[in-house]
Formats: sequence, C-alpha cells, structure tokens
Amino acid sequence: MAQDLERRLELVEARLRELEDEREIRELLARYGYFADAPLDEEYFALFTEDCVMDVSVGRGDDPFEVVRWEGLDQMRRFLGERTAQHDNGFYGHSFHVQGNNLTVKVAGDDAAANGYSFIFHQDGPTLRLLSASMNEWAFRRVDGRWRIQMRKRRMAGAPDVPEILRAAE
Repeated sequence: MAQDLERRLELVEARLRELEDEREIRELLARYGYFADAPLDEEYFALFTEDCVMDVSVGRGDDPFEVVRWEGLDQMRRFLGERTAQHDNGFYGHSFHVQGNNLTVKVAGDDAAANGYSFIFHQDGPTLRLLSASMNEWAFRRVDGRWRIQMRKRRMAGAPDVPEILRAAE
C-alpha cells in the first residue's frame, strides 16, 4: 500500500512538473512578443540560449519562402540590428508579435519542442494591419533552471516544409 501511494505521488509530481514546464514555455513565448514590441532588446536576447538559431522565411520579394538564418547570440544581435522582417523605423512601439496560437508543447526532461502559429500586426495611426502570419517550430532548453529558446523556425503559409514544422512537437 505504501509503495502504491509513493508511486502515485511520483506520477502526480511528474505531471505537475510537466504542466509547470508548459506554462513557463507559454510565458516565455509571451515575453518574446512583449520584448520585441517594447523594444527591450537585452531582455529579448536573454530569452535565448548562447547557441540559439533563428531560421525564418523572408515572406516578401521574389521568393517569399527563401530562408535566412542566424546562429548564436552575436548573430541574433545582427538579426535585430538589421531590422529584418520589417523591423525598421516606426516599427517599435507600433507592433504586436503574437506567438503561441494553436500551440502544442512536448517536454522531455530539460528539452522541449513546440509548434504553432504566429502573427505580427502593425498599428499605423488608426489602421491595424497584418504584416505576417506564419507557422513555427520552437526548440527550448532548460538552462540554470529556466527555459530558454534554442531555436525558432518560422515559415510563411505555403512554404514547402510547413508539414514538418507543424509536426515538430508530436
């Protein structure tokens, strides 16, 4: 009887840890958007691991499915400094990065994967317009007890690898 109770307690603790991990990951994705919009660049960079990867389709031009990639925090600083994906003057303070829609999360120890949709809106005077709608694959790693983004792969609708992205957290 005591062993059965002990085992049940272990299972409950494991389920609780998984729920807490998922909640922390959802909050991390919310902060990603808030920090990108604020702009709070240093807080934004603190959300990532040192070996992070940003792998995104450009979403415009002759080939909207063309992929650009940055690896590591130094490259991430370049990504933000270049103001790619229309991160140009007038963007900060007028944008809404919305992550975590239709989000699925799978936690495996100190690693996790998620997939879902994201949107970027831009407020231009009284007009709110949709700049981007995409499918995302996220990889997370627990570092010093906190979840961090290790990789984001973003693809515009219609990109050839969307099916793989939407299955990432299976």
